[in-house]
Amino acid sequence: MQADQFAAAIQAHPTLGWLSQQDRARLLAAAEPCSYSAGDPIYQAGQSAQYCYWLLVGQVELVRPSTPVLLEADQVFGGEAFADQLSQPGTYLTDALALTDVQVLRVSRSILGGLATRHPGLKSAALMGLAARLGGLPLPESPPQSTPMVKSLPLKQRIGWPAALALPPVVWWLADQAGLPPQGAVYLGLFSLMSLMWLFALVDEFIPPILAVVAMLFIDLVPPQVALRGFYSRTFLLLLGVYALAAVVVSSGLAYRLMLWVLVRLPDSPFWHRTALTLFGFLLSIVMPSSNARLTLLLPLYQEMDQSLKAPAQGPQASALMISVFTGATLFSPLLLTAKSSNLAAFTMLPSQVRSEFQGIEWLVGAAVVALGLFAAHLLAMRFLFRAETHRPLPADRIRAQITLLGPLRPPEWVAAIAFLVFLLGAVIPQWHQSQAAWLAGLVLVGLLLLGLFNKGSFKTQIDWPLIFFLLSLDGLMEAMQYLNLDDLMIQTIGGGLAWVDGSLGWFILLALMVTVALRLVLPLTAGMILAVTILLPVGLSQGIHPWLVVFLASLFSDIWFMPHQNSALQQAMAAGLRSRCNETLFFHYAWWLNPLRIVLAYASIPYWQWLGLH
Repeated sequence: MQADQFAAAIQAHPTLGWLSQQDRARLLAAAEPCSYSAGDPIYQAGQSAQYCYWLLVGQVELVRPSTPVLLEADQVFGGEAFADQLSQPGTYLTDALALTDVQVLRVSRSILGGLATRHPGLKSAALMGLAARLGGLPLPESPPQSTPMVKSLPLKQRIGWPAALALPPVVWWLADQAGLPPQGAVYLGLFSLMSLMWLFALVDEFIPPILAVVAMLFIDLVPPQVALRGFYSRTFLLLLGVYALAAVVVSSGLAYRLMLWVLVRLPDSPFWHRTALTLFGFLLSIVMPSSNARLTLLLPLYQEMDQSLKAPAQGPQASALMISVFTGATLFSPLLLTAKSSNLAAFTMLPSQVRSEFQGIEWLVGAAVVALGLFAAHLLAMRFLFRAETHRPLPADRIRAQITLLGPLRPPEWVAAIAFLVFLLGAVIPQWHQSQAAWLAGLVLVGLLLLGLFNKGSFKTQIDWPLIFFLLSLDGLMEAMQYLNLDDLMIQTIGGGLAWVDGSLGWFILLALMVTVALRLVLPLTAGMILAVTILLPVGLSQGIHPWLVVFLASLFSDIWFMPHQNSALQQAMAAGLRSRCNETLFFHYAWWLNPLRIVLAYASIPYWQWLGLH
């Protein structure tokens, strides 16, 4: 058989046809043609399984062992399942004998490993075929070969791409005609391009700001130290340290142990089950700047509770449990500096003196009225609005047995616990060590790297690099706006229309609400909040509003949402079974009632902020 015939056979094969063109080409290069005469053994049981064979011509018999093996108690069988975890290859379980003259292609184990990693279905099909042959069962039918379909662009993108190509030059021309400096006009054109790409979801969220930064560098719009300011700022180190700490807390098993410990210690009642989920979300908010990441960690605890309680689907108890885990992951986002990535990005836009004042517990102190109001409202709702029809106790004995199986804290867990406490205490009491939170996060990062708990693989896979590049690129864009004096120009342009604010914090809260909610209708959370801060911060400074209040209000109001597409954590909760277990009407009513509560609590905080001297 010639190479072109091999290629055609691979293309037509029901399983190998799934592979990409590149993988089919690699397979063709790695496949070795072999011929055997009738009666020749191809391999024997017990030999090292170095190759996988593909029969092209002839017949081959797989000879299974005919002598049964009797198993006694305490013996393990089915150990072939562990074969791909061994450093050495497994062994063949049958003899392969050529009944006629045959031609085969054999592929080495090393090549198959790479293919199986990229295409798990290939490995599953091979193992199912092996199991069927060993059991004397018919071979499973191969699914039909999937052919890639060319999908047309959604209507939103068919509108968005022409708009993104046509409108930015118009914005640049209008700005130039309005008498703006040439650099400012170009910047506004780039900014409009970035906003349109977000508005119509043309690319991933992190791409537009990177595109804008590269464009500014390419045309020498601003100096590199301005465009790339975020990449050598303390925010970079803070994000790396926080992500590393969160990853180690999870991978070491400390988070799972803590979940079990909380379950067995708290009173066994529906209210405390729900409160445990919310409080655990608060603890995670201290070190995990992503509600999606917190929800990922909380969902296993929720699922274990839900399975143990066996509450009726769509009932108040099952719905309250899902609401609690969602609230625990999202409620505290604006209340802690490290609870939301956009908080960290906006934090870098504050004056240096303000950053030093609000880098630790001071952020939570400033948000105390809102924090206490939201948390109290949530607890009252969980206590009185979602009464359980019946209560099925948690299996405390099983949970204690799980804790016993875990044994004492292992060294990685001790290190994770100490690192968490160091970071937590350092963030709460920065005056004790006279260091910024970023340097403390860097110290934690270096310690985890030196101890081997955060290795090269973790560094590549457990840090949200797209989000980090997104935030740092935004930082450069905001710095470029200030460098080009566009913020002052904006104040001069719209200052007359904001005379109604007149330095009043009450009126400014209304302005922050309108600007932030309007942007969040069309922009994702992080981009919407950062853009709101960009617009509101110079306005607030001109009106005598404390800069931290501007950032906090934008963070608080950016969590207001009305439609599912505005909240990525909601999409994640739906994928985890929200629709099957939770009453969607109850869920959305509860989430939407939090929106006016945020506004009321912002106004209720005015006397408290005045007492703190923030206005």
